[in-house]
Amino acid sequence: MADDENPRAHGPGGVPDAESLLEAYLAGSFRLPMDVAALGDDDLDDFDEDDLGELDILGMDDRADTGLQPGPALRPINLNLLSAADASEYWPELDGWVHWLRRDYGLGVTIIPPLWHRHAELRWELSALHTAWLAAYDPEAHAGSPVNWHRELSESIRRLHEWVSQSGTSLVEDRPTPVTLWPGEPGFGAQETWTDAATPVPISDRQADFRTWMDADIARRRDIEEQARAHRREPMLDGRALRPSLRRDE
Repeated sequence: MADDENPRAHGPGGVPDAESLLEAYLAGSFRLPMDVAALGDDDLDDFDEDDLGELDILGMDDRADTGLQPGPALRPINLNLLSAADASEYWPELDGWVHWLRRDYGLGVTIIPPLWHRHAELRWELSALHTAWLAAYDPEAHAGSPVNWHRELSESIRRLHEWVSQSGTSLVEDRPTPVTLWPGEPGFGAQETWTDAATPVPISDRQADFRTWMDADIARRRDIEEQARAHRREPMLDGRALRPSLRRDE
């Protein structure tokens, strides 16, 4: 219930009385941040207020009176498991947030380069940072959550800088992240095993490159989904899909 609608919210002359201040303090002190609350049950229908005894001062009754329902709990995002449809919505959202982050915090290209989206380690780090930011600034989050997020931001900046330095990607050209081949992997022993022999790619239009990369990523995920659907449609024998060479009619 909003303060303006709560007859107990203000005393004479619009000044909050002591009882209202105490209730507001307790409600804020005991409310779990969304990212912490997500560790418990998602469905509040199973919540039994009788178990809380006299802890009604937490504001559960007022919350029920307003008809407000909690939003979906935030979860860590596994980029490997995004569907094509999810990716088409998530990548633009993340890209917009990264633009905001680098501008508001003045983060240079040695921390967030233009083609961060072409580097898996940067995608994972920025995605995790974005999710943590959403949790920290959720209306139901603890008042100290933004401070904690800024601590995480400081650690994240250090990691981003190390990874950007390792790949060598810059403002005007991009280099792929070097990956060392292990014995037995194709190409092991060649010069490319130990050095990044890839030719730097000039960057002429960052937004166009992002759209090209995103379209290719969505297409790849769509192909995987189609392969999975085709696999499920194959004839089954003893719980395993039959390959053409194993079908009985051959």
